[in-house]
Amino acid sequence: MRRSSSVSMAGAACAALAVLAGCARNNPPAVAEAPPQPPAVVCVPAQPGDPMIGTWYSTSRPKGVAGDYRSLKVFSADGHMSYTSQLRFGRRVRPALDETGCWQVVDGILTMQTTASHGEDVDTADPIYTNRYRVEKKNRNQLILRSLGDGRTLVERRMPTGYQLPD
Repeated sequence: MRRSSSVSMAGAACAALAVLAGCARNNPPAVAEAPPQPPAVVCVPAQPGDPMIGTWYSTSRPKGVAGDYRSLKVFSADGHMSYTSQLRFGRRVRPALDETGCWQVVDGILTMQTTASHGEDVDTADPIYTNRYRVEKKNRNQLILRSLGDGRTLVERRMPTGYQLPD
């Protein structure tokens, strides 16, 4: 009697495996899940008449760089921004950055969030695409910013709408 119960248990186990194997063959292949995307960046419009709205130009000589660094920031009333920069070594000019995204000032801190660099979408979760500055002074003609990243001070001058970096 022992032998027959052993056989029937073995038979049941084989039958169960056959059923499971059959089910496995009928299942569609698993679809690879896409990696999670960072939340979409939404630009927040500035307050009407905010003196930050406009085109701002600065030059500086960063520590350890032999040339001059020029930057142009355009802060639009709808919260969009563009940022271009170049390095000038004597008579040679090299473009550096060409970025677009959103800007916002909260509690005296300017945040510039890049969403596209050189026309290509970026990973907005990457901290390299977020720049923060303490706004130390702002009026209609001058903007003084201190980088929260490296402590560098930027003195920006208001430029006319449509102004481009000089060659």
